[in-house]
Amino acid sequence: MIRRLVAVVSCLAAFAVVAASGVASARTIPGTQAWRVNGATRLGPQGARRMTITLALAPRNATALSRAAKSRPKLSPAEWNARFAPSKATVMAIRKWAAKHKLHVASVSADRMLVRLTGASTAIGRAFGTSFARYTSPKTGHFFQITRSAVVPRAFAGSVSSVMGLSSLGRVRLSDLPTLPTVSLPPVDLPSTAAAQKTLSSVGTAASGLSYPADYGPQQFWAMYDAPSSQTGSGQTLAIITEGDVSQPKQDLATFESKFGLPTVTWNQINVGTPSSDTSGDDEWDLDSQYSTGFAPGVTTLDDYNGPSLNDQDIVNTIDRWVTDNTAKQGSFSAGECEVLAYVSGMTASLDPILEKATAQGQTMFFSSGDTGAFCPAVVGVNGVPAGIPNVNYPASSPYGIGVGGTTVLSPTGPTEIAWYAGGGGPSWLEPTPAWQTGLAGVAPLPTRGVPDVSLDADPGSGYDVIVGGTEEVIGGTSASAPSWQGIWARAQGAHGGSLGFAGPILYHTEPATAYHDIVAGANGFPATPGWDFATGLGTPDITALVAGA
Repeated sequence: MIRRLVAVVSCLAAFAVVAASGVASARTIPGTQAWRVNGATRLGPQGARRMTITLALAPRNATALSRAAKSRPKLSPAEWNARFAPSKATVMAIRKWAAKHKLHVASVSADRMLVRLTGASTAIGRAFGTSFARYTSPKTGHFFQITRSAVVPRAFAGSVSSVMGLSSLGRVRLSDLPTLPTVSLPPVDLPSTAAAQKTLSSVGTAASGLSYPADYGPQQFWAMYDAPSSQTGSGQTLAIITEGDVSQPKQDLATFESKFGLPTVTWNQINVGTPSSDTSGDDEWDLDSQYSTGFAPGVTTLDDYNGPSLNDQDIVNTIDRWVTDNTAKQGSFSAGECEVLAYVSGMTASLDPILEKATAQGQTMFFSSGDTGAFCPAVVGVNGVPAGIPNVNYPASSPYGIGVGGTTVLSPTGPTEIAWYAGGGGPSWLEPTPAWQTGLAGVAPLPTRGVPDVSLDADPGSGYDVIVGGTEEVIGGTSASAPSWQGIWARAQGAHGGSLGFAGPILYHTEPATAYHDIVAGANGFPATPGWDFATGLGTPDITALVAGA
């Protein structure tokens, strides 16, 4: 399963930009545009209410930062702040402007990348030269947004990457995890290549040669993906992003460790804001915590960055805290939304600079590529069903993160895998091709980022044994493969004293013939082919070879 932000449009073509009055600068600041949603009906003005918005600020010295992200040794947070953090003068200008308009500066992040403001919606509207209205449509339901594009003061407009919170288009939504199906393996198109035929023949036509459906625990995954017994992630700290009351997932992790004979991991909860009482995501936090640690049994600490909600602003703020703390060199977040919607909400422009900072500090965040195939969920997508609009999910498409796709395990021997038909993947709509993807046969014709980077078992029909509410369940989705890859990367980091840095260039430059199982059969809308592809990326790991070659 992938947690997803509610997608309310079919694609950018569903929007028409409402012309701004009094534009502050020639540059369009993401999140400040008013969008006309096709089929939406305006219900009237938005009533007065208290709101929170976030001004995301751009780092200084962007060219030097890009070089620093590729260099060694990696920056410390203090070094990053001294060289690249937005200036104190910019923050002071925002404070003065906010006070003038009776807005309260609720917080400024330690790296000065995020300034959160609260105030009455009427005051926020006046401050930005706009107003708010309520809308509804058969596809989107109810939402609010600005009636005309917002005006950011010239005094600091050049330092603002985006403004989040001026619209409710784009919010995280949790939905049911895909569980073990009762149906047989769905039909899969096999490419007519020698490699694909070899994969098919290795499964065999006899029933005894097929182990599907099935479910697996951590030790079975270690054997399946050849995890080294001597490199278990010792000395590394893991991190996950959550929200709500996570007391039950904490208990479930202990039950999981007892059931599978795993060492005890300390759950270190770091509250980023005031936690809510929400428990709807417990099964997700169970999966994230149990298989990030389950793939790296040598780690002793799991940092849980717990935000107040899963809306865009809180996601960005929570991930920024993980980056600023810089205590865990790896993390995972099984979340996503249509990339086009993340752009509209201002999330891409807010989070990308923060993730770039993470790469400069040697940190890697693993993101789920999605569970709706080569589509992203429009309106309310159904996990495990490849339907929606042809667009990748963000943040998996960020060039400063690692997008993790999915496979179906037909047999644990080998293992024998095909692309999971619902695993996310495809070309980005807006993100540039990172240097470490340049020249790949599958990506070279495209000017944008390709997703996923790597894959792992994700089909609920070859699912993960997870403790949920004290009871064992079988769960699948790229929400399983992403935290598992975090654990795999922690093994590599542990073997190299935590010095590897950002995973992207290393994963692509590691010898593919030995470090990966090249998935050459199946499809998610794109076919799995020899080499990198939009279905499974580089493939699934031989962990021993990957650790040795990193």
